[in-house]
Amino acid sequence: MNISSAIVYARPGSDQVLREQLPQVPGVEVHAASEDGKIVVTIEAENDRAAIDVYEALGRMDDVLNVAMIFQQTESHPDQELVKCK
Repeated sequence: MNISSAIVYARPGSDQVLREQLPQVPGVEVHAASEDGKIVVTIEAENDRAAIDVYEALGRMDDVLNVAMIFQQTESHPDQELVKCK
């Protein structure tokens, strides 16, 4: 599982529309927004490739100027571990 957070920079005046559209992208959740068009989101994806696909989809959305990753963590599947954790 890949979990990350990002700031989505909205075109001026379009942040409200994006706040409604972003949660429609699978795995995306909106957490906060500022008056200057910065929208804080988290992204949960099955793996790194799927997370990249989400970032690319966000970047292609109308009224998105930029997407900046802030945090990223990859969690492994315990049943796929070579050595079990205690």
